[in-house]
Amino acid sequence: MTREEAEKHHFFEHFKTALDCDDLRNQKIKAANNKSLKALKVFTEVLGYLKDDALETIKAQAKEGEFTASDFTWVLTIPAFWGHPAKRFMTDSATQAGLVTDDTKDKLMFVLESEAALTWCLKLQSDGFIKQNHSRDSQDQPAGAAEPDTSCNDPAGSQEAVQFTVEPEETKVLLETQRDGKRYLGVDCGDPAGSQEAVQFTVEPEETKVLLETQSDGKRYLVVDCGDYSHFTVHDVLKGGALKTKHEAPKNDLEGQTVERKFKQFLREIFCDGVWDEYEQNFASEVKKIMYDFTRLKHLDEDVQISCPDNLKDEAQKKKQIETFFDSVEGASWDDGSIRISREKLRFFYDENLQRITERLREILDNNLNIGYIVLVGGFAENQILRQHITDQFEPQYKVLCPLRPQEAILKGAVELGRNPKLVESQRKHPAWFKCLS
Repeated sequence: MTREEAEKHHFFEHFKTALDCDDLRNQKIKAANNKSLKALKVFTEVLGYLKDDALETIKAQAKEGEFTASDFTWVLTIPAFWGHPAKRFMTDSATQAGLVTDDTKDKLMFVLESEAALTWCLKLQSDGFIKQNHSRDSQDQPAGAAEPDTSCNDPAGSQEAVQFTVEPEETKVLLETQRDGKRYLGVDCGDPAGSQEAVQFTVEPEETKVLLETQSDGKRYLVVDCGDYSHFTVHDVLKGGALKTKHEAPKNDLEGQTVERKFKQFLREIFCDGVWDEYEQNFASEVKKIMYDFTRLKHLDEDVQISCPDNLKDEAQKKKQIETFFDSVEGASWDDGSIRISREKLRFFYDENLQRITERLREILDNNLNIGYIVLVGGFAENQILRQHITDQFEPQYKVLCPLRPQEAILKGAVELGRNPKLVESQRKHPAWFKCLS
């Protein structure tokens, strides 16, 4: 896309965290090119795209039958600190996007990200969690590992299971059906985890019964959702496996993009004398590619290499030999066409986030809430540096757990809660937690 074409479009990043829950109707969100659109328009367009992509994916892989949006119950995951105004806003967005209509709003459900993730984690066997010091590749669990025990009824005339593949860059979809014919579609609107492997899901038309494994020691779970913002929620596990929210930390300023901002600032320090600023202005799409490559690699606890685009090389060599740009900086070097970032420098990018997350965790743990487990979920939880830091700080007093593919835990748990909302105890504080607000 040329620069002229790009100026005709809007590019939004991390817009969910930009919501001001006090003034949603009139709020506008600024795009990368400084143009603005109403928040309702942005969310409507995104949900509409996810809906269309999900239906097209299912249509392409299903062996028979036609599906429309009204065939599904749509489950949207939301942060714990979102109140009723934000949920009404999402209801309006989902309605305008065509997920539901005014007559089918009962097919729209909201679940807390922390409740969804913990619901899935409680179903996992011990090999369903990341063991510290594993490489990121080890998150690809072997066949049969980490999946909850299941027993399936097989009624007469049941259909054959449908299997389809979803790439992580596309909409992530889990489809479940029950005997009552209802289907539940969970859409995780978070950032992709960066994995390149395809993810396979199996759809069983018959009812599936899952044996829920729960702890019996009475200890509570502190769920840390490490996404665009870090959210902290404490849950009880009741008899039968239902969850009850005991504590919700208020919205905080622990932004997940701090690491990316520090990395970009470091690139500006390397390519000084205005080189980076000129490159960023003229080749914005290539800058996005560099940042995407960094997002995929930042989860590692080792030196990382990022390919340097030819246009950045050309801009730099207008000033001097590109190797000399690295002489005055620590933690980076030129490596035959790539920018090598040292492990120590990568850790430095995380220092501020780790310190503030640790402080917030200690504040909650000091409240004597009988917490026994710290569960890390969300895209940031894939990071080896974060997991090792939290483990070093809080074990053995607290058991630190992180599921394989921690971002997908939210999605899979959302489907489970869609199928069985009773897994979360209703509370007066949230009278319509699992129903669309009219």
